[in-house]
Amino acid sequence: MYQIREVVLKNEHVKRKRLIIEFNDPAKAIVGEFLMADASLLNFSILDDLNKVLSGERHYNESSGHRCSLEIRSDQTLIEDLFEDMYENFETLPAYEIDTKELRDLVVIWKEEIEELKK
Repeated sequence: MYQIREVVLKNEHVKRKRLIIEFNDPAKAIVGEFLMADASLLNFSILDDLNKVLSGERHYNESSGHRCSLEIRSDQTLIEDLFEDMYENFETLPAYEIDTKELRDLVVIWKEEIEELKK
């Protein structure tokens, strides 16, 4: 389904560890971008949005980050690339609709992996 791996970025004498997630299904590339670029924004507050919709407290929620926008519904969440049609010759990723509970579970897993990396 997916692989999470650690990479080391180097710039002269500075090294930083980063996690990347890659999905076996290329159509899910935008899901990976969301996790890597936007999920950790505001201390993973997206989990609150997902949980409120999944619990029925809200019927719908919209959210956006640096790279992606989300339209969250109880059954499905649409993830879109904010850079779509914004710049010439800039490769963007196609939108993807994912089961909302699956997305929530992926965000939780990603959060745990990030916390483990920081230890």
